Parts: sequence; structure tokens; C-alpha cells
Amino acid sequence: MKKRFNSFRDDSSLEKLNEELVWKSNQKQKQKQRLLEAIDQLERSESVKPGNDILPIKQNRLLRNVAYCGIALVILGGALISSAFVSPAMAQVASKIPYLGQIFKKEPVGTEIINTLREKGYKIDLLGQTYYGGRKQIEVRVGGSEKYFKDVKSDIYQITKDILEARKYNTYKVKVTWYDSSQDIYKPDPLHEKYNKISEEINTELKKHDYHVLSASLGGFDSEMRVDLEVSDTEKNLEDIKQVIKDVLANNKEEKMPIKVYKINLKKREQEGRWGNILEDVGEDLLGKEEYHVKMVGYSVHPEPQVFIYTSLSYSEENKQFANKLEGVIDEFLQTEDMKVKIKEDPYKIIIYAKGKKKLN
Repeated sequence: MKKRFNSFRDDSSLEKLNEELVWKSNQKQKQKQRLLEAIDQLERSESVKPGNDILPIKQNRLLRNVAYCGIALVILGGALISSAFVSPAMAQVASKIPYLGQIFKKEPVGTEIINTLREKGYKIDLLGQTYYGGRKQIEVRVGGSEKYFKDVKSDIYQITKDILEARKYNTYKVKVTWYDSSQDIYKPDPLHEKYNKISEEINTELKKHDYHVLSASLGGFDSEMRVDLEVSDTEKNLEDIKQVIKDVLANNKEEKMPIKVYKINLKKREQEGRWGNILEDVGEDLLGKEEYHVKMVGYSVHPEPQVFIYTSLSYSEENKQFANKLEGVIDEFLQTEDMKVKIKEDPYKIIIYAKGKKKLN
């Protein structure tokens, strides 16, 4: 699966995520179908849909740094705060809420696992973390020959389990799989090559005219391709920009291809990027420890930043008290000096939900 580009958009619909995905022709159909089914299930649920509660994906073969809010295979990245400051108030609550015990780790668990395994000489292709339907899994994908995989599988499994147990992360199932690189043969798709060529021509022409767009590329599925155009919401030459694109499409006999315009608030884009990183810092322990019954974390910056914690807890007075204490712990963590640098004095709210998306705090 490949996302066309990292974008921060005002539209929060999971349906938008569905239509923005571009699938390589040689990828397995069941991977695509699994994600689309997840999106469809979330669309049909009664869940509150808070802003852009899906964080942008940054894919990297060595270690993909992603904090994804509940669907698809993801890899948690980002550096957690290394400060050791704990106030008396936080220490008191920490006796009941073990969340603080791990928030000051030097690195996320995904980073620790993959670095540890590679330092020990294991051939690790990638490491992923899955959050979907309350099920949490860490998958370690091993390269090399099939014989090598069979020889090291149990050792890799045990090392991964030991790291999780040391952090008291008891929500994850560990899966060790083999990656057969001999099957990873890219076969060029003439249609996709054509679309890539059109995208390049569009960007070349826009530069010739000195138009400054945030992004212009072809997206969607093969049968419903379109040009996705991102511009600042203050752009004054939009019609001229669209005409340049239409001319390129006409030259490539794609006159009927639609142009979809996204007007981007640059201040919100910057803010959303910061809060995506903040959520990585906040979310790891909550997702890793069974005591919290946290299924997903999410965020929105519209109209102002909000952090969403979705739990499997029932709605009760006891659970409301727990949620209020947890909110206090998170809030004080966000007020540490290191986090203030990321927050930049943004006003924010922390909202914790019970089952059925009923607000607990």
C-alpha cells in the first residue's frame, strides 16, 4: 500500500482515507481488502468521528514511523520524552495508574525491538504494530532464506516477548513471519507508468508558470483516477492553475479526468503535524497495557487540539473517577517543559470515552 503523499486535510471522513489510497498492481489483494473492510466497519459504527483522528503515514523500509489510530498495519515511531521529572501529584496517581512508569522511556517499544534484534545480527525486514478492533499485534518480519527463518524464529519471538514484558506491555500478540525477497519482483504497470508521467508533466508545467502549489498528483483507483490538487486557502490563482492541469490532461487524452481541489490552512497543517507527534508520545503506554483497556487513540485540531482516548470500559461512576485521574496524569505530562516545546501554547482538551463512545471524563 502506498499513500501518495503526507497530507493534513480538514476533511475527517474515513471515506476520504478509503478513496485516497493508491494500490500498486503487484500487491496482494487481501491486504487491500483487509484495510478497506476496516474502514468500512468504522464508517458504519456509531463512533464519534473527531476531526482528523488518523495520523499521517511516513513509510520507511527500515523503520516506518507511524502512529495510526486503530486501523491497518502500523509501526510506532517517534522519540518518547527522556525527562525523569515526576511531581508529587503525579507520583500519587501513578500508584494506581501505571501509565507514568513507561512514558519516560527513551524510545518507543517498536524502535527498541527492531534495534535490539538487528544489533544481535538478525535479518529483520520490518516490524509492524496492528491496532484494529481492540486486537493488538506486533509482527516481526524476517528476511533471509526459509531455513534461516526456521532457525531463528523462536529466538526472535522470545526476545520480542522479553522486551514487551520488561515494559509490562501485556496487550500484544507477537507474530514472527518470513519475508521471501525472491517473490518481491516489481512488474511495471503501463497504466500506472502513464499516470506517473502525467503527474510529472503537471508539476513541470506548474513550475514553468511559477505557480506554488502544495501538491499535485494523480490519485484514486484505476477506474476513477483524478488529479488531487492541494493549494493554500489563500491562493489567488486557482483557476489559472487548474487550466494548466487541464491542458496537460488534454495533451495526454485524459480530458475527462476530474480535478479535486483541497484548500489547506497552513497554520492548521503545521499544528496537526505537531499534535500527531504529541499523540505518539502520549499513546504508547495507553495502548500497551491491559489495565487501561484502551482500544484506540486519536486527535483533532479542529477547531482546537483535542486528544481522544477510546476505551472498552463501561460507563460507571468508578470508571469516570479513573478517567478523571488519567486525564490529570496526561495533562501534567503535557505540561512538562519538553512537551511545551511541541504544544506551543495551544489550548487543548483530553477526552476519554467509554464503550459506545460515551464521554467518561
